[in-house]
Amino acid sequence: MCCGLALSLLLTAAPAVRAQTRSATGLGPFVIQTARGNFNVRLLRRDKDMLWVIKEADAGGSFEAGIPLAELRLVEVPPPRVFAVVDQATGDTQIRAAHDGLDRLMQSLKPFRGLPGVPYEDAMLNKGKLYARQGLWREAVRSYEDILQQPHDTGQKTPARIRAGIAYELAGEHENALKHLEGATIPEDDEELLSSALFARGAARGATGDCPGALMDYLYLVVFHPYAQNNEARCLEAALPCYAELKDWESFLKTVQWLRREYPASRETARAEELFAEHREHLQYAGQFVDGETEPPPVKAGDEAAPAPASTPEAGEATIDDIEVD
Repeated sequence: MCCGLALSLLLTAAPAVRAQTRSATGLGPFVIQTARGNFNVRLLRRDKDMLWVIKEADAGGSFEAGIPLAELRLVEVPPPRVFAVVDQATGDTQIRAAHDGLDRLMQSLKPFRGLPGVPYEDAMLNKGKLYARQGLWREAVRSYEDILQQPHDTGQKTPARIRAGIAYELAGEHENALKHLEGATIPEDDEELLSSALFARGAARGATGDCPGALMDYLYLVVFHPYAQNNEARCLEAALPCYAELKDWESFLKTVQWLRREYPASRETARAEELFAEHREHLQYAGQFVDGETEPPPVKAGDEAAPAPASTPEAGEATIDDIEVD
């Protein structure tokens, strides 16, 4: 209760003070880096190729000055406190308050959007993350796409592209998910984002018929990031429809056996058992022993039998609930 009240007070009070300061004496104060040196200023307005500021005079006092945008290197804006609140917000009340805080911040920053160091895109990215946390995938996509459509890049286009791809997949738009995730540079040092992105791309690839590509994404997480986001169990379970589609019954059976042994009470194993029951006959036709065997025995020469045609679920359908977002 106290924590929620504190978050709400922080969100409602701080942005209002900033907005009042801007209307009276400009937005700031900030240090700006220019080709002619660094200055303490307050941002007034942007007019074509000029940034107008209130600049401190060396002898004291201040005056209005214009700085050519071509000479501007960076506006040193401290991280807004609302960003930390966004990371902590849980529950509808706190998330609504976080949205309100971001909206007020974005309104004050909008005239200076695109200037290096001005965190408008960061605020928009946080809006998308809040929508994703609420399960509002299309609203999240709109926030991310807004960043991607801008002519400037303040460093948030790559995370926006990745998060848009995840949101598209969660909205069931597999082609759009692949458009954003194929070829994306996913940071290895962010294990949570990497796990969500590769799992979403695997689901999208499987849903569009690229089972080998889906397996590459799933098994990469199993090998290199098995413990983040329950990757080992969820990716092995997600791989089963791909193995069935490819008629790789030996890998199918070994995967089920591993899930039984390592995750006996998990929902992933329960779903694996459903797929196992569905494909039991195909496994037997393929020469796999499915009763009382911990490992499939080798198939004798001449015993290979072509599996009967199988109707398998799309690879993305059984796994979409396992994609995690922050």
